[in-house]
Amino acid sequence: MLQSDYNKSEKVLSCAFDGHLDTNSCILINNELNANIDIIKSADETAALSETKIIFDMKGVSYIASSFIRICVSTARQLPKGHFSMINCDPFIKKTFIIAGLDELLKVN
Repeated sequence: MLQSDYNKSEKVLSCAFDGHLDTNSCILINNELNANIDIIKSADETAALSETKIIFDMKGVSYIASSFIRICVSTARQLPKGHFSMINCDPFIKKTFIIAGLDELLKVN
C-alpha cells in the first residue's frame, strides 16, 4: 500500500503507492505519512519541512478515493510551493486531479 523512503542528504521523502486506495486504506496511509513527516520535523527543527520535497509515486495505483485527494492536498500545503509532486499517475487518475483543478498545486505527472 505505502512504502516510504527518506533520503536525508537530498531531503526527499519518496512514497510509493499501489493498488486500490479506498477510504479504509487511506486511514492507514494518512497515519503512516503523518508519522514520517513528524520524524522529519523532529530530526531538523530549524528547517522543518521548508527544504523537504515529497514525491508520491502512483505506479500501480488503480483507484483513488476522495480521502486520498485530501491526503495529497494536506501534504502539499505543509510544503513550499513546488516541493510536492506526483509521478507515474494513471491517465484516469491524472484526469481526476485535472478536473478537480488540483493538477497545478500537486504537480501531477
